[in-house]
Amino acid sequence: MKKTLLVMVLLVSAHQLFAFSTQGKWRWRKDDGSETSATWTAAENTAITINNTNDPLRLRITLYNSGASGTGGFLDGAQFEDSSNLPGAKWTKITVDPGTNAFAYQNTSTNVTDLEATTKQLSTPVTGFTFVDGWVFLSTEVAPSLTLGKKQFTEFEYCIKATANIQPNTTYYFRVDAAEYPNGLVFPTLTTAAVLPIKLANFSVQPDNNHVKLVWTTATELNNDHFDVERSADAASWKTVVTVKGNGTSSNAHNYQALDINPVKGMNYYRIKQYDVNGKAYVSEIRSLKMFAGNSSINVFPNPAKKNINFSIVNSLADAAVTLTNSNGKVIHHETIQNIQANINYSLKLNTQPMPGVYILHLESKGFSESIKVVVE
Repeated sequence: MKKTLLVMVLLVSAHQLFAFSTQGKWRWRKDDGSETSATWTAAENTAITINNTNDPLRLRITLYNSGASGTGGFLDGAQFEDSSNLPGAKWTKITVDPGTNAFAYQNTSTNVTDLEATTKQLSTPVTGFTFVDGWVFLSTEVAPSLTLGKKQFTEFEYCIKATANIQPNTTYYFRVDAAEYPNGLVFPTLTTAAVLPIKLANFSVQPDNNHVKLVWTTATELNNDHFDVERSADAASWKTVVTVKGNGTSSNAHNYQALDINPVKGMNYYRIKQYDVNGKAYVSEIRSLKMFAGNSSINVFPNPAKKNINFSIVNSLADAAVTLTNSNGKVIHHETIQNIQANINYSLKLNTQPMPGVYILHLESKGFSESIKVVVE
């Protein structure tokens, strides 16, 4: 009986600890400035939609002492939580280690420091209330001790980032767990776009005669059904040019490649859209390549080459990256040549003589990207 009473006392004490800490107004901002200067992305109590999960986020939340008298509003041990369910159905504590969570603390930032003091940035929750410094949370998961006196309020700012576990077309809610939530409270909210970005290692596009070769790598895969390689002439309207089967679920790295056999004349933009088995889609960053029709602006001589690879170009270029790749797309030589002049002969500074075979010589400069086939005997 005594043990039961002790437990009840502890539970009552724990409830009273946070009895007068009420969660109030909130606002989203970018991690592009200091505690006072970072850009707000929406008005107070206004949800946002994100379609780029690579950019960190900062969420400002007001907490105030809603007690009628005396002191209260203890915030010792307050932690930050999110939920992809309706508010209150299931909350998950946000930590530095993402684990299986959709969000994690940023841990590092060039704009703010962990536990630096906050200044008043949001509107006063109740007329006549006075502000008390809070903290910016960059890596600290549990708030230090803070007591809000009568008619006092503070602001906590949480610096978070999306993880690989985030889901598209989903609404996420956020709260401070050491707080009360009045009826009608609008929880901090964000919604993810229907298609979210993915990060692919070694994603590149390169000319392959009159075609375009795309190469990319996945470190791990989860329920990966397939990839659609999409091309656009304006980076706005996209068309699927080839589909590549995925490897389902795997903890191993996988290399992929695809060939666009009909690129358009001029600039071609490419992206990889990956589909899960449940139909959810994720899209990569965009890569571009300029293709030319008809005769090449590059002249290689002699071709076939026997020893040296010499070339000239029709128009002058500023600094140009010159790359020689073999038929498998492996770069065997790369150099930068400054101020290439029209109709002047240049020779590649090869460290070793290429083995007999077919190669691609590619020149890349500002506003110029062109390739030509080279045969080495």
